[in-house]
Amino acid sequence: MKFVNIPTEIILFHQTVEIRFDNDYCNGKGVLGEADINHNVIKLCNMFDGEPIPPARQFHTLCHEVIHFMLFMTGHKDAYTNESFTDMMGTALEDFIIMNYITQ
Repeated sequence: MKFVNIPTEIILFHQTVEIRFDNDYCNGKGVLGEADINHNVIKLCNMFDGEPIPPARQFHTLCHEVIHFMLFMTGHKDAYTNESFTDMMGTALEDFIIMNYITQ
């Protein structure tokens, strides 16, 4: 499956959200990504515990973190903290993009 490169920024709700790889942060917190709403930053890692994260997993994590932003920005702060719901919606977003916009 072919994936596009993860951008360095996206526009979401008329705001620029920076996307940066921060392996030290992610490894220190034990996560593959984080939505830093207060600073309009999505942090991802491409190495975890010394092992590379496959591009498909990085893209999945990006979609998951985008959903965190969407839930927070639309006032659904209760859902924003629900990791299971966020991951389900992130997977739906990922499937939508892959199946409709990324050539196989």
